[in-house]
Amino acid sequence: MNGTCRLLAVVVASAGLAVLAGCKSDVDEMIMNPTTKDELVQKLLADDVAKHDIMTRLTSEDASKREIAETLLGDTSIKAMALDKIAADQPSRAALLQKLVADAAMRAEVIASVTSDEATRKELQEILKKPLPKK
Repeated sequence: MNGTCRLLAVVVASAGLAVLAGCKSDVDEMIMNPTTKDELVQKLLADDVAKHDIMTRLTSEDASKREIAETLLGDTSIKAMALDKIAADQPSRAALLQKLVADAAMRAEVIASVTSDEATRKELQEILKKPLPKK
């Protein structure tokens, strides 16, 4: 009886491995088929938990984050939203201003922008009359 149980366990394990190996090739075939792959992606994105899992995996590595950022920043509405978020965050805003002032070409654009508006120009002139703040 003990030998029969072992033989049955080996047969069941072999069958299970065969099924799993068959599933892997089926998944590979599904991914290679553009129509099936699109259907899989749509179903995964329609499921909130699956979508969250995908987002978590995509944002867990720096290389993936950079690739996503490059893709998203190609969209002007996303770029505008990113600028709004940076402008609203004090540490990010300060870092952005430092970056703008550090580059000669960008600094010239900032100065041109500040001095081209009459109201801003007057405000700037008033500020320049005051002594520099002590550090």
